[in-house]
Amino acid sequence: MKKILAPLFAVTLLYSCSNSDDNSVAPNPDEKYLDGFFVSNEGNFNGGNASVSHINSGLSTVANDIFKTSNARSLGDVAQHMVVTDKYVYIVVNNSNTIEVVNKKTFKSVYTISENVTSPRFAVVKNNKLYVTSLVDAKVNVYNAETFAFIKSIALNHTAEQIAVANNYIYAANGFYSGGMAIEVINPENDTNTMDIAFEKAIVGISTNGQNVYALSANDTTTSISIVNNTSIASTKVLEQPIARNIVAEGSNVYYTAGTGVYKMNNSLTSSSTKLFDVAAGDEYSVFYGFNVLNGTIFTSDAKGFTDNAKIVIYKEDGSIIKEFTAGVGTNGFYKF
Repeated sequence: MKKILAPLFAVTLLYSCSNSDDNSVAPNPDEKYLDGFFVSNEGNFNGGNASVSHINSGLSTVANDIFKTSNARSLGDVAQHMVVTDKYVYIVVNNSNTIEVVNKKTFKSVYTISENVTSPRFAVVKNNKLYVTSLVDAKVNVYNAETFAFIKSIALNHTAEQIAVANNYIYAANGFYSGGMAIEVINPENDTNTMDIAFEKAIVGISTNGQNVYALSANDTTTSISIVNNTSIASTKVLEQPIARNIVAEGSNVYYTAGTGVYKMNNSLTSSSTKLFDVAAGDEYSVFYGFNVLNGTIFTSDAKGFTDNAKIVIYKEDGSIIKEFTAGVGTNGFYKF
């Protein structure tokens, strides 16, 4: 009998000890988004069909319309931009005049910001505050990024579109569609508009690598990239391509598009630009409706003229295609987790 009971007792003791020492928490089945990339799908204006997609980190699968799946309701009308933080995703829904705040891991709604929101365009988070530009109002609205309460409006000289954070400043680029030729600099310590940085050509886009802001500016004949350091233009390079559209600063490089081509140069702008590849032939405004470079991987979207769901094509720098997906209508942005 002892020969049988002793092993049984040992097994029972081992199981009990193992159980008592196990402090692991069962995974939350609602936490479906733990890595990968989020994709904003603009939808049709007045169509109420804005959506968000998620691509896994292995770039092998896509889940579409995840806001509706998680919340059993529509996201709204025109998903313009998204801000991804450690805790939340802020979705700027332009024509609905809202900013939807969702839990980053579950994509369940946390709050809908609507106070003083008028045709919002782009947003950033700095010092636990959310800064939002407007298509029609010459101001940047500031909200608490945790309580979502409205804090104040910062007056601008002109309406602003894209907005970026670098070092100790926030940079709001004057509206591209109205030929804006300045970046207005905001001090986030006291939320004041400190100065304007003037450009000779209309600003087409801005991007940041965290240290500097890179401004793409153009007229009918030439396009330039300028490095903005703190509150001044440090250097400017005129591009070989006359009309460029998108700009992304990532790591030690700057990427931009011109026509159907993707180009690259070093972030000091001291090298000549190199053409990496051409995307499939088509209207450049459609085939590059969405463009970003994340971890050295190039994400593009063809909006298909907003008559069908967009096609996402993900490339290596040598132009080889990693994966193609069908997303929602008007895919306009890619965001890493």
